Amino acid sequence: MIMKWPFNIKSILCLLWVVFYSHASAYELTLNQNRITIHADQVKLHVLMNDLAKKTDIKVYIDPDLNPDISAHFENHDLQRGLESILNPLNHVLKWESAPTSSGTRVRLTAIHIFKSGNTDTITPPGKTSNLDIARNPEDGSLYVQGEILIRLKPDIDPEQVNKILKQLGGTLISENRTLGIYRIKVSDQAKIPALVRQIKGLPGIETAEPNYAYPIALPHRYVPDTETTPQLDFNPPAEGAVPIAVLDSGLAPGAMPDGQLLASQDALNPDAIISDTLGHGTQMALIAAGAVTPFGVTKTNDSNNPVIAIRAFDDNGFTSSVALMNGIKFALANGARVMSLSWGSPTPSNFINDTLEYSASKGLIIVASAGNEPTGKPVYPAAYASVIGIGALAPSGRNWKNTNYGDFVDVYLPGFADMPVGYKADPGIYAGTSISAAFAANQTAAFLSKNPQAGKKEILEFMRSSLGHL
Repeated sequence: MIMKWPFNIKSILCLLWVVFYSHASAYELTLNQNRITIHADQVKLHVLMNDLAKKTDIKVYIDPDLNPDISAHFENHDLQRGLESILNPLNHVLKWESAPTSSGTRVRLTAIHIFKSGNTDTITPPGKTSNLDIARNPEDGSLYVQGEILIRLKPDIDPEQVNKILKQLGGTLISENRTLGIYRIKVSDQAKIPALVRQIKGLPGIETAEPNYAYPIALPHRYVPDTETTPQLDFNPPAEGAVPIAVLDSGLAPGAMPDGQLLASQDALNPDAIISDTLGHGTQMALIAAGAVTPFGVTKTNDSNNPVIAIRAFDDNGFTSSVALMNGIKFALANGARVMSLSWGSPTPSNFINDTLEYSASKGLIIVASAGNEPTGKPVYPAAYASVIGIGALAPSGRNWKNTNYGDFVDVYLPGFADMPVGYKADPGIYAGTSISAAFAANQTAAFLSKNPQAGKKEILEFMRSSLGHL
């Protein structure tokens, strides 16, 4: 079958070439056995090394803090001499090994170690550091991951054209969400992402494009009571038919939850790593969702013990990205989540996150999200998306907490104070926030669904408003 294009695809590629190079310098890295070609103007070392590792079987290990700009131009250069010219200012080791071939013995490069003087303990594969490189758009204050864009092609465009677009961009396809047709592209760290996205969005064949937006975790409020408290954990095995809850947050501390309560786990920022939690926030939310911690003003019931799917989507600095969230949501669906708790929010909406949540809701996932801990009255996302139940916070008195956000996007207010055995960058104690309310909403939603498996968002909202909180 011959596909007729509604426009000249070469025109798109030429336009994309102009758009990219108006915002970033040229970049090329190719290898042919032990010969290397590099054309780079002020390209980050991590980008070069990550590209090298992807295109070969060379293992690259580098200190995350070492990431200078590299400029180099040479064609078909000896591999060792070429790398030495780039790495000479840095402490490094090139590891070679001999391998027999049909024509004799061939020496090949197997590993590169780049490290601070006298310290090789902190080296990791490039791209494996889970902390995101965050930038802020001065025009609207939105946050995004530097050097990355997300695009979607129009329905009548052959996906194979992405490869041609990438070649012209000088970009690299990092990942693809085939279900939603979203492509994640790495461009130069020097690219002016907001301006690049605006120009790409207007090109023929591109349905939409946006930065890989970044979102901050919801900062909880910690209270120091007059008398010392003793936080208690109440773990009980989930009953038969209990509904799994996915908690997308800062992770889960090792040993924080019994094996029977933890159904699955993933580090969405670094899938090769074992899940952890340097912030404590994710562990707090997982304990509430599981029913091990009950907020103030709530009577504990036996049907509120739920299995949890813990997903680390936030880095050590408290940021996540559209891509990390989409990866986490995909993992949640694949592992049978019926409820998802999102205890974070941002004023920046994303078409791609909205589409991902709409798709998840169409598969039966009930999504709850915190409304925010600043009473601005302005919508925050994901709570304000149509597919999500937005949750505000109640104080122990039963009235709206003074710091809860409010507005039409808030569907219900639920208890938001709890005595936590795990602190957020601090000691255990009493914490407050819409994060707690959202995790509790997930807990109660799962309990309701275990008895009413056919219930949808409407029935769950009616249950929450009549039994748990108020508008």
